Amino acid sequence: MLNVKETTELLRSEGIADNEEMVIRWILDGKIRAKRTKDLNINFSIDPFDLATFIVEKKHERMSQQFGIDYEHWEKTFHENTKLKEKMEELEIMIRIERAKVRSLKKMVRSENALFTPAPSTIYTLLGIEEESDKDFLKKELRKLLKFLHPDRGGDERLFKVFYEHYEKMVLK
Repeated sequence: MLNVKETTELLRSEGIADNEEMVIRWILDGKIRAKRTKDLNINFSIDPFDLATFIVEKKHERMSQQFGIDYEHWEKTFHENTKLKEKMEELEIMIRIERAKVRSLKKMVRSENALFTPAPSTIYTLLGIEEESDKDFLKKELRKLLKFLHPDRGGDERLFKVFYEHYEKMVLK
């Protein structure tokens, strides 16, 4: 329990009160809870918790007057904004993770497509010969294939036409 002098010193250190008369007036007005004592040197006995509550209230009043706003409302809004910022940071992290997943999935799809996409077909690959072989050998192989694909010998007419066009291009060159 604190007496009036100790209370005044604490309030002076917090910048709230300058003298004992102001503290006694607050006690008599009921702003600071205190009990009368039987000791003549100490008029009032003040609970430290009640004094701490009064100091906090006075600080809130001072902040409200200084900034022209309701300090308690501002403090509540500040804490809500802090929570929202934390949520935004969490969401940004989740977005970065999801973007990384999408990038890796795209890479996987590209590599899978590269594995299963057939190489472009050339006349050499269709005949099963190397591209470095000479043109005479290629013409000879094409003639063999054309005989096999000829419709009069039971071959496919569409394939015969396709390979015959390639053969004509080679002969004309």
